[in-house]
Amino acid sequence: MPVVKHDDLVMQALLLEEIQQSVIGLDNTWRVTYWNHASERLYGFGSTEVLGRKISELGIIAGLDLQGQAVALREITEGIAAGQGWAGEFWMQHRMGRGFTVYATVSPVRGIAAKSVAAVAVSTEITRDITELKRLQVAAAELERLVAAQEMVHMGIVEHDIVSNRWSHSDEYARIYGLAPGELVSRKQSLALVHPEDLELIQAARRALDSGTKRVEYEFRIMRADGELRWMQSQARMTHDANNGAPLRFLATVMDITDRKDAEQVLEWQARHDALTGLPNRYLLIDVLQGFLARASRRVVVMFVDVDRFKLVNDGIGHTAGDALLILLGERLRTAVRSGDTVGRFGGDEFVIVCENLGIRDAAAAAERIRMATRQPFNIDGRRIFLNVSVGIAVSGPGDTAESLLNGADTAMYEAKAAGGDGSVVYDSRTTGQAAGRLDLQSDLRVALERDELFLEYQPIIELDTEQTVGFEALLRWRHREHGLIMPDTFIPIAEETGLILPIGTWVLNEALAQVQRWRSNVPGAGNLWAAVNISARQLVTPDFPDIVHTAAVAAGIDPAAVNLEITETVLMEQPELPSETLHRLHDLGVGLSIDDFGTGYSSLSYIQWMSARTLKIDRSFIEVLDTDPQRASIIELILGMARTLDLVVIAEGVETPNQLAELRRLGVHHAQGYLWSKPMPADKVTAWLT
Repeated sequence: MPVVKHDDLVMQALLLEEIQQSVIGLDNTWRVTYWNHASERLYGFGSTEVLGRKISELGIIAGLDLQGQAVALREITEGIAAGQGWAGEFWMQHRMGRGFTVYATVSPVRGIAAKSVAAVAVSTEITRDITELKRLQVAAAELERLVAAQEMVHMGIVEHDIVSNRWSHSDEYARIYGLAPGELVSRKQSLALVHPEDLELIQAARRALDSGTKRVEYEFRIMRADGELRWMQSQARMTHDANNGAPLRFLATVMDITDRKDAEQVLEWQARHDALTGLPNRYLLIDVLQGFLARASRRVVVMFVDVDRFKLVNDGIGHTAGDALLILLGERLRTAVRSGDTVGRFGGDEFVIVCENLGIRDAAAAAERIRMATRQPFNIDGRRIFLNVSVGIAVSGPGDTAESLLNGADTAMYEAKAAGGDGSVVYDSRTTGQAAGRLDLQSDLRVALERDELFLEYQPIIELDTEQTVGFEALLRWRHREHGLIMPDTFIPIAEETGLILPIGTWVLNEALAQVQRWRSNVPGAGNLWAAVNISARQLVTPDFPDIVHTAAVAAGIDPAAVNLEITETVLMEQPELPSETLHRLHDLGVGLSIDDFGTGYSSLSYIQWMSARTLKIDRSFIEVLDTDPQRASIIELILGMARTLDLVVIAEGVETPNQLAELRRLGVHHAQGYLWSKPMPADKVTAWLT
């Protein structure tokens, strides 16, 4: 039989106290140390009568005289000493004289000493049917499975008998502590392996158990003999004397949870770092910033770094290359600052740098180093990419918080962008006054319509065969009373996040349709102009959006067939569950859907067809490369082939050079817009343009 530890067997006996098998614990002199209820029933002796007495003194071994008993016990002792145990039949008798045969297994138990010092005998009476024998075999199998399960989950068991001061443990316990199978470790040795920082935790748990607590659970670390640090989880309980409450028996399980702890650390790291660049994310940056601010004697500087016109760069090289560029930019920023400064990614192309003990002049110099470092070309897939950045700087003052500093740096960054980009602006909270960051822009945007600060500009759409204007795209602008012209890339995301895009979008729709219809009615030859209006996915999924469009068209008096609602392909793909009822109602109205920036997302033919799209607008990134890489024209040819299959109108965006125009004509593109003909213009300039 396999060697099974004392603590395993005794724990099993406690769990199976009421079954028919007799479980007897014996020390190395064959004195009884444990006697369960089944033993009482089988032999007629109570536990108080036999504990401490030698098994041979009880007279229950009936088939052998004293000499024969000595021989049999010596045979069993030799088997146990060899670590093999013993199994066989014995003729036994009840204290009242009834004889019977038992099948017994005697297993060794190892304690602190290297030799066998105890044994457990499990026996059952053999009857004409062998039910009890089968039960014994099942119990033995269950016990082996228990030990195997403990090994599989890296769980060890340790027991301390307070009365006899015996300390014993399972093989798995020794393995967890870095010892060889069968090697023994004392309580003192176990405590010596505990990490010094966790030793008091272990001792406090034991004191709680000694004082009456029945069960405790705790986690701690050990330093194994090989130097490896491992995490343990322990559940311990104490048996107390029913009369005086004195502790009698300590039993604990110890599980190796190092893998789980490592996984938790990975998850914690991921929660506080940017997945793309590995830099601290906004949550960790705020923690760092709050920690710096807690040191009242130190000045803290926050720099907001944003790439100028990154969307154009990203669209031009593709999103995968754009991600690689952001990774390189993060590395470049870390080399441009001091070793103690923290560089993190706030999201998108926005990076934040937190510095301690830096003055305004030094901060401005640091921002200049950052700008110079980022001006050096980046090599992406064999291409040299040049970037410019805008840097906003905020310096801490009395009463500043992490939020106020970030808001101030954000404000300064947008001031740098408004000044043309590729520069830095210092925002000092002690002298600058109220911040006008995104929170202030959000507040101002809510009243921008009331203040008549929002207006539209119109860019003509040209039919290439005739060079005639066939429509206008309405483009939203915001002229802030304090900050001047604010571009859509700045305020449209705020409008989307806050829901302001819904009332603003309704205003744009009404204003654009009314204006285009005035040209259609009043300018000779303009009766068939299109009106292209950009909408957001948030508008499109609003249940009453078709009613809003219908009301705007009726109020303007424009034919719905002359209206194209434009939504970018990337935004469209982020909102795949478009309400089919809305699309059907728009289609029934005669309004067209146009997919803007086509080629930057992942639209499928079936999806475009399901939407009943009317127009595709080829993204400007495909047009720009026609000057330098005419072979990229094959992509446009594929788009044109798909459009012809679906009977779609194709418009090329961002046409700026005669070479691009010539190539588009050669490819068979019939409509385009771009600076080659006109920048977006105010409404009062359009009539002259048309005539």
